[in-house]
Amino acid sequence: MSEIPSVEVLEAINPVNSGTGEDVLVYRGLEVAVQKYMPTNALRSSEVWDSEQGSLEELSKARQLASEYLLRTSEKVVESNAGNRDLWAERFTQATTELYGEPEPTEAARLLSNEFGLLQSLKGKEGVSQQHVNFLLDVYQPIVAESSDTGDIESAQAQVEQEKTAIREYGKAIKEKYQPIFDLVEEADKSEFTATDLQELFTKALSWLKDNDDPKWSEWEVISTDGTSLSVEAPNRKIKIATRRESASPKDARGLLAHELLVHALRGKNGYETGDKKLATGLAGYLNAEEGLGVLTEEAVNGELPEKAYDRYVDIALALGTVDGVQRTRKEMFQISYARQLVRLQLQGADETAIASLVPRVWGHIDRIYRGGKGDSLGTKQAIFAKDIFYYVGYKQMAEYITHQLADGKSAAEVFNYISQAKFDPNNFQHVNRVANPKTTTSENS
Repeated sequence: MSEIPSVEVLEAINPVNSGTGEDVLVYRGLEVAVQKYMPTNALRSSEVWDSEQGSLEELSKARQLASEYLLRTSEKVVESNAGNRDLWAERFTQATTELYGEPEPTEAARLLSNEFGLLQSLKGKEGVSQQHVNFLLDVYQPIVAESSDTGDIESAQAQVEQEKTAIREYGKAIKEKYQPIFDLVEEADKSEFTATDLQELFTKALSWLKDNDDPKWSEWEVISTDGTSLSVEAPNRKIKIATRRESASPKDARGLLAHELLVHALRGKNGYETGDKKLATGLAGYLNAEEGLGVLTEEAVNGELPEKAYDRYVDIALALGTVDGVQRTRKEMFQISYARQLVRLQLQGADETAIASLVPRVWGHIDRIYRGGKGDSLGTKQAIFAKDIFYYVGYKQMAEYITHQLADGKSAAEVFNYISQAKFDPNNFQHVNRVANPKTTTSENS
């Protein structure tokens, strides 16, 4: 029986010209990936049918099959002409929302309403571009007006206040246990942390964890890689810090320690101790909870939600037309995101260097939303890749879970310890059962 390769979507649909602002997104790995996976399509399909109905294995196999078809649809979008572009763009967008979900209209409207209120307070404020403030107000006003007639937003806002209180309690429990890690940031006495600085910071944090938390941390290491990201590779017990990663502020450095080390790495380490490899690498359907917990833990430590989680959710909602039924082109979304980011930087008193670097950063953010398609304005339908909403979707799910657990009488420390056992979703009863009854197996798909 032929080996069935795992379908990797992101690498195949990563545009080679992402962040440049060119009119059309270009791909080099897409056609190669489609051809790579096609010979094993029948086997991939058979695995779904042969799995136990409703099992985690079936979900895992089905997502692999769906991911393969997503790549095929992406190739169709890229190769399409004016005559059939709408058909394939719509199918691609539908496929991504079926795989990854889509923004909830009331929540997206609530977030946009909050931003609308802030923008109104900035009218006439010195040092803030009134042109961009007014532009954003014009974009948001119809959305806010449409949603203001219902009580759903007020109800959602009340729930948010309860969740914020719970997150603060959760943060106290984390800092009681791991404050010395965060103290390393202050001890470094740096205004920004380069990739080299972050590598040193994480190495020191691992050393402290090995001596004060669990000797098993000695199996983990920090390595330098090419690229622009920072990630945790649980199967290899590595924290990878790319040499071209942009510098981080002290607040961002604390957030990275919280997110990468005390969520991704900690859950991976503890998962391995169960003897169940999938609890270390992630049960099928765990990703929303994992990444949501990551950004929630950043907020718990720093006192505020990372802006990227909010931006990705709201911008995908705007691109899809979730809140007003109007899909927006890649250029339109760049204008919206650029205006928002510029106003933020001006409020923070950023210098000209930071503002000058804004254009490629915003294009990079927007290109994540339109990757898999050409990103041009041909046709009336847009190919939207919705995966990045899982940060905020997962954040809301985990915030609700923690809020309920604390309301039921659990301490924040108990909740933290339970969630940190493995890479699982505590809202999924199959995952909860797996954590309670680990399978000592090395099978990746069990």
